[in-house]
Amino acid sequence: MAVELLVLVDNHAGSEDLLAEHGLAVVLSAGGRQILFDASASGQTVCHNAERLGVDLGAIDAAIISHGHYDHTGGLDAVVARRPGLPIYAHPGAFSRRWSGHSGQPMRDISCPHTVEKLCDRGAVFHAVRAPEMLAEWLVLSGPVGGPPPPRQPFVVRKADEIVVDAFEDELFCLLRGESGWVVLTGCCHRGLANTLRAARFLAHDEPIAAVIGGLHLGDAADAELEQVVGLLDRYGRPTVYTCHCTGERAAAFLAERLGEKVQPVQAGWRAAF
Repeated sequence: MAVELLVLVDNHAGSEDLLAEHGLAVVLSAGGRQILFDASASGQTVCHNAERLGVDLGAIDAAIISHGHYDHTGGLDAVVARRPGLPIYAHPGAFSRRWSGHSGQPMRDISCPHTVEKLCDRGAVFHAVRAPEMLAEWLVLSGPVGGPPPPRQPFVVRKADEIVVDAFEDELFCLLRGESGWVVLTGCCHRGLANTLRAARFLAHDEPIAAVIGGLHLGDAADAELEQVVGLLDRYGRPTVYTCHCTGERAAAFLAERLGEKVQPVQAGWRAAF
């Protein structure tokens, strides 16, 4: 069975009639079902691009939230308004308060702008994801991603009454099974590509990973770290990497120079079947 992906929103748009914003939303389609992976930063952009791309948000079967930052959750209220009763799959920690703490800059709130209560009042039905879960024969949710914390994470989160370094215990990725093999779809890869690919291979029963799609959070990565990413992809059989959102233009160019056609940039409006 082929699994189709449509990038609904990204930092860049593939045509003038689409809007771009710092965010990510992807529509997954297979077996007569449509699932929304993340909801970008604003309902305006999600709804505008959905209309232009022929996506009926009122017919979405479910939504998945990769993690609790505003640029992946901001459009949720608009989607729920068009699809009352929408099942939303997320880790409970996705709705904790979060801040970005880049050096020399004031703390910036980057939490989901909507409370669970507000979304439920609009008709959302939440499903807590605390472990790997199969949503369809072609779609597995990773559950929390284990392994050591990756470097360069200027983010904090409120846990109980404390503000602590965010370990992204809420981050999920999708593992898709299409005609081309296993495909990893990630929102920002805050848990690091090494941990993500390790978890994906475990969930795929050690079968090869054909492709990785999404943001890789490498915008501030130095050359040495990017070389490590190249080596990591080599060890996993050089899956094709489709970069978008928070990967970083310099990082994407570096990887493309080293890996050639195995690295492809994608943007809003991009469609593919696997």
